[in-house]
Amino acid sequence: MKRKILLSIIMVAGFCTQLLAQVAVTGKVTDAADGLPIIGANIIEKGTSNGTITDVNGEYSLTVADENSVLIFSFIGYSNLEIAVGSQTTINAVIKTDAADLDEVVVVGYGVQKKSHLTGAIAKVKNEGLDQIAVSQASEALVGKVSGVSIQTTDGTAGSEPTIRVRGVGSISADASPLIVVDGVVADFSEVNMNDVESIEVLKDAASAAIYGSRGGNGVIMITTKSGKEGKTVFSVNSYAGIRYTPKFEDTFATVSEWNEVVKANNGGELTDRMKYINELGTETDWRDVMFDGGMVQNYSLSARGGNENVKYYISGGYLDDEGVLLTDEFQKVNLLAKVDAKVNDWLTVGTRIAPTYSEKRDFPIGIHDAVRQSPWLPIRHDEHTIQYVDRNKYPDVQVGDYTFERHFDNYDFYGDGSDVDISTTSNANPYAKVVERDERVYDFRLSTNSYLKFKLAKGLNFKTSLALNYRVKQDVEFQGSEAHRNGASAMYSANDVDIYKKTVNENIFSYNRTFGDHEVSAVGGFAFEKWENKYSDMQGTGYEFDYIKTINAASVKSQAETFETSETLHSIISRMNYAYKGKYLASFSARWDGSSRFGEDTRYGFFPAGSFGWRVSEEDFLKSSELISNLKLSASYGLTGNKNGINLYQYLSNLQPTTAVIDGSKVTGFNPMNIANPNLGWEQSEEINLAVSLGLWNNRLNFNVDVYERNSVDLLLEQPMPGVTGFESATVNIGEVRNRGVELAVDGLILNNSLIKWDASANLTLNENELVDYADASGEINYIDSKRPAEYIALVGYPISSYYGYVYEKDIPQEYIKNPNYPINAESQDVYVKDLNGDGFIDEDDRAILGSPYPTVVWGVTNNFKVKNIDFSFTFQGAHGGKVRNMDPQYINNQFAGNMDYTSDFPDADKVVERIYTDKFVQDASYVTLRTINLGYALPKSWISKVGLSKARLYVSGQNLIYLMADDYTSFNPEGVTDDSNPLMGGYQRGAAPIAKTITFGVNLDF
Repeated sequence: MKRKILLSIIMVAGFCTQLLAQVAVTGKVTDAADGLPIIGANIIEKGTSNGTITDVNGEYSLTVADENSVLIFSFIGYSNLEIAVGSQTTINAVIKTDAADLDEVVVVGYGVQKKSHLTGAIAKVKNEGLDQIAVSQASEALVGKVSGVSIQTTDGTAGSEPTIRVRGVGSISADASPLIVVDGVVADFSEVNMNDVESIEVLKDAASAAIYGSRGGNGVIMITTKSGKEGKTVFSVNSYAGIRYTPKFEDTFATVSEWNEVVKANNGGELTDRMKYINELGTETDWRDVMFDGGMVQNYSLSARGGNENVKYYISGGYLDDEGVLLTDEFQKVNLLAKVDAKVNDWLTVGTRIAPTYSEKRDFPIGIHDAVRQSPWLPIRHDEHTIQYVDRNKYPDVQVGDYTFERHFDNYDFYGDGSDVDISTTSNANPYAKVVERDERVYDFRLSTNSYLKFKLAKGLNFKTSLALNYRVKQDVEFQGSEAHRNGASAMYSANDVDIYKKTVNENIFSYNRTFGDHEVSAVGGFAFEKWENKYSDMQGTGYEFDYIKTINAASVKSQAETFETSETLHSIISRMNYAYKGKYLASFSARWDGSSRFGEDTRYGFFPAGSFGWRVSEEDFLKSSELISNLKLSASYGLTGNKNGINLYQYLSNLQPTTAVIDGSKVTGFNPMNIANPNLGWEQSEEINLAVSLGLWNNRLNFNVDVYERNSVDLLLEQPMPGVTGFESATVNIGEVRNRGVELAVDGLILNNSLIKWDASANLTLNENELVDYADASGEINYIDSKRPAEYIALVGYPISSYYGYVYEKDIPQEYIKNPNYPINAESQDVYVKDLNGDGFIDEDDRAILGSPYPTVVWGVTNNFKVKNIDFSFTFQGAHGGKVRNMDPQYINNQFAGNMDYTSDFPDADKVVERIYTDKFVQDASYVTLRTINLGYALPKSWISKVGLSKARLYVSGQNLIYLMADDYTSFNPEGVTDDSNPLMGGYQRGAAPIAKTITFGVNLDF
């Protein structure tokens, strides 16, 4: 018993001793630039999870273990500061902003580099407010933020990925999108939750991207996600919900009453029998309101971040539900991310990253032009009135409540004299039925994992080996029900496509980083192995009896069943060396060797070198003491990158396909070649020169960056016409050259920073010129959307890759046309009045001209951020100019009631337009200016939220595209939209692009 009492006394004494050793520290954290308090700064006791944050006055209090403790002061946008406690009980910390710290680290390929030592064109975007923008794809949050990068909403449906271009389009047959790298692993933007993003770097010039060799030809976007941090676990919640909607578009003859006026004007003031019949039906449907029904968007994200000196972790989950703006359009996505980094001992660090993603997308199954060009008199469903006009001889089973189709109303004895009146137009569909009763969905599961071992071999020398696995299963399912089509059950069908994709990557990289006096040296070198495997199956069925059984097995006819498997490998050797002398003379060299199974043995390996130099003039003695110029750097770079994606996997071989032939009266199965083998096929290559000036004024409070570049993409992988004796129309060869050259300007500055307001702003401007320098067909290759229409595009040396080609509309009609609509000069173009460009008195193919290009020549963005006490406000304007679209929407809509819409009161015979002849009337200016994002937030005072255990609570309202200005001559819904951007030779083709969505959301950010 005595021993128990003694033990208790010792334990209590030890506890009291520990309490006596603790030190209570108070103080204040302020900004080094202006002395103002910093609200929400983090103070952590080093090596523990013990910490706190500053209040609205920048003050804090924290009890630490003893006098040997060290405090770490940190805040977003500021450099960390460590202060030993010692005998102090009051510690005031003054921290500096990163804006004045050129030693900020920037992520580059296979490593990091000081911002001050960069010699290539690399732009960094931090996640400061980007996670509060209501986007279904993380890439959309970058719009207007980076010079040289064009991001356009080519497809406005929910979950669709925007088109991204870095410094223009440099390839014709290959994908022109940049390479996306997430935490060192090649991936897609769609796998990323914006709430998980720490920063995004864009490698724009070839010298920066050459480290990725054959995949860096279109630039590289590197995404770094959040990792664990030393300190107590911080839970974060980011949630928003709101609405998406479309603006009210101006209608073209959209109502029956407007049609009445047109018909009267062309029919001596009287209505035609057809229009009388339509008026008697008495129905009116605004198909744009029906199809553009708007929807909700909601997003929920939760994360936990923390760790200690040896183990750090970050875990997050996110859910997005986006209903889009179109009927049935919906996208749902779940993101999970887990990252753990552990220091095993002084020479070994291990880590792993697991990121599964699952999404479901229901598509809008028909073209927008089909949805909105329907006759306004057609109701969605039959009622007691419209059912009286149904042709019972043809449609005896139609009932009230059934979908309507125009042919239901044909052959109606309107006058009771046995004469039929036909009111059917060129379309005999019910767009609502086609959308609702046709179910098209995409199910997409992705799993990205990456684990590594990092060994410290010697001072400054490390070796890292990693193994990454990307796995994807994508299923496209389509089913058309019995009510989707006027033919009912006979038109039912289903399709089921399954794509299984697996990629394995092993990288082994040595890194070295040492400083020897005035000399800083860093290097990376290693090798990588990558393998892609793909399995695909496609099944289709027809002949269904019921709507509720949608499987292929239920089809009476299996109309298609096919499968294929492919594999591809890439072997690489990677190297780079950086050197800096006295921090002012800079040099960087890199080289990569890639070997791809897409090419034959003689051309399989490509070599991609790069070099860049920089001079930090501001570090010279004659400028170092300047109070005005704080940073002045000149740099120049050259690099060679590649592109291998313009050909099929086995194009260098002669591919065979099964066939049958009759030999000696018997059918024999054999194989015949599908292509001409070309063992000399090689890489597309892009060589680029970049000259840059970086200028910082007043301790980098105001910064300018100017880049001038020229990129020549050569040895393009193209189809060259072949002589008929070969048995093939064309063969894939390396021929052709495309040039992109331009200027980029980026400006950012801290405009105001006082006790009342903080205001910083940034702006960027890009001028880019695209030119086809060499091509297989020097006289110009003419391309068609389809064989039923005149030529619409031409690829001609000296002009952009894709140029519209056609007749020039005669806006000022000559008197000869007015007096005689059959005037000979217009004979070839029927009733379309176009210019006789060659002056020979006739309209023929020689009168066609280049009408513009889809590629914008000017892209810009302006961002402003304001903070007044606990209120923050930001907005971004963005625009693009110089590009055009081939807008087919008006010609489809304008032809829906041919003969009655071709009228002008001044010259009744002078404007009878056959809308489908290809003139510049429908090559329209795609320029736009938009208020891309706007955000207003309020951070609740700490004195309020600390009572409920919160360290941060912010409420905000956000908007997207609330202002969207289009060119005067643009007559559709989305100047950024294109129907298909897979073929650069026929870019800008617009036939029913989904409209730009306006979005308003309300959200909350919480930390606890």
